[in-house]
Formats: sequence, C-alpha cells, structure tokens
Amino acid sequence: MESNKKRGPSRKEKIIEAAEELFRCSHDMRKVSVEDIARSAGVSPTTVYNYFGTREALVAEVAKQLIQAIFERGKGIIESDLPFQQKLAAVISGKIALTSGVNQEVITKMVGQDRSMAAFIDRLYQTELKPLWQEFLEDGKAQGYIEGLMDVDIFMAYLDILRAGFGAKPEIIAHFNENRELIEKLTRLVFYGFLKKEIDLFPGADTEQANGDALDERSGHVQAVKGDIAATG
Repeated sequence: MESNKKRGPSRKEKIIEAAEELFRCSHDMRKVSVEDIARSAGVSPTTVYNYFGTREALVAEVAKQLIQAIFERGKGIIESDLPFQQKLAAVISGKIALTSGVNQEVITKMVGQDRSMAAFIDRLYQTELKPLWQEFLEDGKAQGYIEGLMDVDIFMAYLDILRAGFGAKPEIIAHFNENRELIEKLTRLVFYGFLKKEIDLFPGADTEQANGDALDERSGHVQAVKGDIAATG
C-alpha cells in the first residue's frame, strides 16, 4: 500500500470549492442556498452548518480564499525572473481579472468591516503583503523604474494611506464591474500621479534650511563668545 498518496480535498475544502463555483456561475448569489452548496459538494446541509455555522460565514470563507489566491498569484509574479514592468502589469491585470469574475456579494464581504474579515486582511497585509511590496520596490529601484532615492518607509506609508482611502470608499470595490473603468483610472493615478512636468512644490525649502543652519551656527558662535567673556571676567 502506498503511503505517499496525495490526500484529496477535505469535506470543508469541497464545500468551499462548491460554494465558490456556484457563486461564480449564479446571476443572483443570494439565491444560492446552503442546500444547493451541500448538494454540489456531496454532503448534507447539516455538515455545512457544522463547519461554518451560517451561510454568511461560508461567504466570508470564500472571500478569504479569493484574497489568498490574488496574493499567491501576485507573489509568484513578483518572485519570478520577469522584468519589472512586466511584473507590475501582470500583478495589476491579474488582480482585476480575478476580481471581475467574482459575485458582488463576495466582493462586498471582502471590503466589509466584519471583524473576522478585517483581522484576516490586516494579518495578510502586515505579515506578507508589505514585505513583498518592499522587495518589489527594491527590484524596481535596481532596474531604474522607481526613483533610487525613494525611501522604503515613505513608500509603505503611502500604501497604508491608499489602503485606508479605499476602505473609506468600499462601494467602489463592492461594485467592481460597474466601476472597472474608474478603478483602472485610479490605478493609473496611483502609479503615475497627475503632473506631466515636475514642479518645485516646496520653493525656498532648501534656502530656509540653509538660513536656519547659518542662524544656528551664528547663535552657537555668540554663545561661545559669551562663555569666553564670562570665563575671563
């Protein structure tokens, strides 16, 4: 008897796979019942409830699977030997392609504020996604696509701000297919900005810094002179 046979999917995995497929194929996901999912997975409705408790919890699990799939796909691309520009294009287009085929209820759950989903996304972001983007940033700098002086901490703060911004507008992602053109335009804005020519946004900042340094130097000299006078007085 072979001991290294591949283990087939567990009952829980079969239920998630069946739910994901039915949700993907349904025009109205709300009409997909626990009974439909159980039948497709080859289990009883009681088994579904034993694993997930509620239909909503099962939807959340499907959403987590999708988020994980998007992350794993992006990770594979970033860690590949592709040139930076191809990696970036593949990561963005792949994310859009995966999300565009998903039912709206699942996407709503993805961007919702329920505690289990928020905790899952935050853990993935902090422990895996941020380090991956740091690696990607260094790759882009090495290949000349990202400004060499770009500070990693500033870039990561920028990602945090973007994440919070999309969190404040969940309806944009929740209605992904209707807003696809808007999302593509926002993505361009994120990566290219809106200025065609460089403008000195902080004029005089260097001069002010130089004047401040000179003032500090003069003040230090005055204090030294006063000290000498006091010592000889």
